[in-house]
Amino acid sequence: MPHNTRTTNKRLLLFDIDGTLISVERRASHQLLRDVVQETMNIELPHDFVFSLGGKTDFQIMNEVAERFAVPQTFVEQRRELIKERLTAHTERLASVERIERLHGVEELLAALSKRDDVTLGVLTGNIKTTAYLKLRPYNLDTLFPFGAFGCDHVQRTMLPPIAINRANEHLATEAFTPENTVIIGDTLNDIACARAHGIRVVAVATGAVSYEHLAEAEPDALVRDFADTAHIIDLLTT
Repeated sequence: MPHNTRTTNKRLLLFDIDGTLISVERRASHQLLRDVVQETMNIELPHDFVFSLGGKTDFQIMNEVAERFAVPQTFVEQRRELIKERLTAHTERLASVERIERLHGVEELLAALSKRDDVTLGVLTGNIKTTAYLKLRPYNLDTLFPFGAFGCDHVQRTMLPPIAINRANEHLATEAFTPENTVIIGDTLNDIACARAHGIRVVAVATGAVSYEHLAEAEPDALVRDFADTAHIIDLLTT
């Protein structure tokens, strides 16, 4: 059966999650990673150890911790399923409106976008798939994103955009989505870099840990401080 190509006028909008759509309580988020590392890699992290996140995939974070403490990378790969299981279990306990904040303007923006027939919504995130949807669930955002690319798909975020585009095409039985009609929306330098690696338009939002000024230095196609102005954001994403 030939693919449907009638969706060529659509834009594929790929949203990051943490720092873009939602914000997880920082202390709880770092404690979750600490628990997973200590439960799966037999590493006793120093009390003052700070994780380097910044849009990295979960397994990139785990690999960097392993390297820091002279643990072979093969050790992490051998425990891949256990790491996914522990990440999921700890996130299930974290995923509540008490620990996760929906960022300003997100509800209105996604409500407006979900009603349009010229856009398709997906996620592109460093989270593994199970934890991505757990984090979106407290505000029922998970139902708006039927597909995406996740931190369990590849250790490097720059490899995720083609995966997300392929899944969008599979989901709608089309071949219409390409880097040229895709937009990545995120709050970190890694979001910008993964878009740039594939010639994809990128809209950066300064709602995460990276300052507006620092994001501006990376020269995204568009940069906003938040999603408060729904009409303006939609214009940036669709024109």
